[in-house]
Amino acid sequence: MVAKIKIRGYLKYIFCVVFVVAIFSVYVARLVNWQIVNGEAYRERANKSSISINKTDALRGEILDINGEPLSVNVTGHKIVFDRFSLEQDKENKVILSLIELMELKKEPWIDELPIFINKEGQYEFMQGKEKEIRELKSKGRLNVNSYATAEECMDKLINKYNCKEYDKVDSRNIVSVKYNMSLNGYYDSMASSYTFAEKISPELMAIVSERFQDTPGVRIGLYVERQPINSDLAPHIVGTVGKMSEEQYEKLKDQGYSIEDIVGKSGIEYAFEEQLRGFPGSKKVELSRDGSVLSLLEADEAKPGHTIYLTIDSKVQKAANEALERAIKTSGRPDCVAGGVVALRVKDFSVLAAATYPNFDLAKVNEKGYYSDLMKDKTNPLFNRAFNGAFAPGSAFKPLVAYGALEEGVLTGEEKIYCSGIYHYPGVPNFTTKCLGVHRGANLEYAMAKSCNVYFSEAGRRLGIENMNLYSKKFGLGVKTGIELPETAGTLAGPEHSREIGARWSNLVTIKAAIGQSDNAFSPLQLATYVATMSNYGYRYKTHLVRKITDYKRQNIISENSEESPELVDRVGGSENNFNLVQNAMRQVAIYGTASNFSSYKVPLIIKTGTAQTNGSDTSTIIGVSYKDGQPDIAVGVVIEHGASGMSSKMVLKAILDAHYDEGDVQDSTSE
Repeated sequence: MVAKIKIRGYLKYIFCVVFVVAIFSVYVARLVNWQIVNGEAYRERANKSSISINKTDALRGEILDINGEPLSVNVTGHKIVFDRFSLEQDKENKVILSLIELMELKKEPWIDELPIFINKEGQYEFMQGKEKEIRELKSKGRLNVNSYATAEECMDKLINKYNCKEYDKVDSRNIVSVKYNMSLNGYYDSMASSYTFAEKISPELMAIVSERFQDTPGVRIGLYVERQPINSDLAPHIVGTVGKMSEEQYEKLKDQGYSIEDIVGKSGIEYAFEEQLRGFPGSKKVELSRDGSVLSLLEADEAKPGHTIYLTIDSKVQKAANEALERAIKTSGRPDCVAGGVVALRVKDFSVLAAATYPNFDLAKVNEKGYYSDLMKDKTNPLFNRAFNGAFAPGSAFKPLVAYGALEEGVLTGEEKIYCSGIYHYPGVPNFTTKCLGVHRGANLEYAMAKSCNVYFSEAGRRLGIENMNLYSKKFGLGVKTGIELPETAGTLAGPEHSREIGARWSNLVTIKAAIGQSDNAFSPLQLATYVATMSNYGYRYKTHLVRKITDYKRQNIISENSEESPELVDRVGGSENNFNLVQNAMRQVAIYGTASNFSSYKVPLIIKTGTAQTNGSDTSTIIGVSYKDGQPDIAVGVVIEHGASGMSSKMVLKAILDAHYDEGDVQDSTSE
């Protein structure tokens, strides 16, 4: 038995030895084949070939409205590309010059971003408006010259750096422009494996380059994907912009798989949802011969497109909001009325139906020369999203909140009448008064709301107090952020923390000014729409949002979704349903016989509150309203016309939005202005 065990042990040992010898024999055979039998062939191939990694552009996810109408999509075109691993460095200048001559012959542009030109006197000169680029050129990381260095001095260094001494002034400048931009894009320091010399080339030029440069290694025709806004002035502040990343951005994003050549979101949804929208580029690793022909495909990774985002915006209503806002501002008759904003929400889930701001801008022109800098210089600030970030005094649009708070705290009843003589006298302080726009005598809640009685709401605010007033304000979404996916203001609530009138101390005398929407109260149209939606929704405040769902690129599979049926609850006022009914009914009277009685014949029932806020210059016009359909609150709207003075301007915008949202049969023309 022992002998058998020993024999088995010997056999296992012999097997292991044979196995190891066999493995080494295979390796030895391969080495002999590589180095002796076919060594010369492999050495020749190695000398005559190189490895090239060609990147294929990533498809960025697209942005659509709620109905699938495109807002920002991709288009493809052709470009001329230099491959770093194939283009011989000692031939770069000649190749560049040949391509520039061809481009100029065909009158097609190449990427020329050097901030230096040749003036009429034949001298190098810095371009105006390119101060940032000039500072970069002179910086320590680039030319490392003094800040006062001239364009001639900078060009001398560039010409030496890029070996352009043998060329005339024009050719030197052009070659330098290309090679300097190649350097900026990481072509020479391994950050990028290729450089785009020209984009959007014509089919004719593509054919010429393909034929003329087919024997020039490192020059090829590539496909590029370009971001194209559709209806580019429809919602530019929401959709947002894209652009090439800066070196600072690259340092932050390079660990996430980005290349310095990548296009990234700069603002709006494009920026906020960069992680979801970005695609992942593909690549092909190929072995090239010395003449640039492909010997073999070594590896291939397919590009992965980004996700598609459906917004809650309805393009039809958004267009109506834009046009009405512009028209209201231009016809206000006030020279200082140049701006405004409006937001419309679906009360069911607080999704944004439309969000317009004026003045507006055009996404399609952002990359045009001078357009963006002109926007930056415009004193009316078209780039500023007033719908989400503007903070405006609400005026009397604040009064429904004060009424609800006073009812809920039990300091006021719906039927109690407060006498209005046209002037409010603060109890115990005979010299402190507030004027009313009328003499309303004994006014209850309905009548006071309809006629916007300052005396009534001053007294209601005095009884409620600033602390309670601000507590209810936050519950309704005023003085706090709504949760929208884009940058927004929290607004300002009047009170001791923000008083400009009496420093750090707050007087109850000022509380009555806050109660009628004055003092330091300042809210965005987004907050006003959220507040009135909450009022109509019996105190349920959902998260205000812009994104309906995110799908895969082909729009077949849902990645995530904000369901209409299960919106996210942010807060609940939690008060008496009867008190909500009292305030809603009072706001209904505003539309029937009050300050917005021109909506009395509107077939869809409305609750409304108008406002006129005193500001430096002409008064600001505001309006909040909710339409009802089938007995349920449907659309909530907040409008602000800065320095619009007349309430008619904000009413025009409200009506235009409702007209666009509802079918023609749902409205009557009797409300037309």
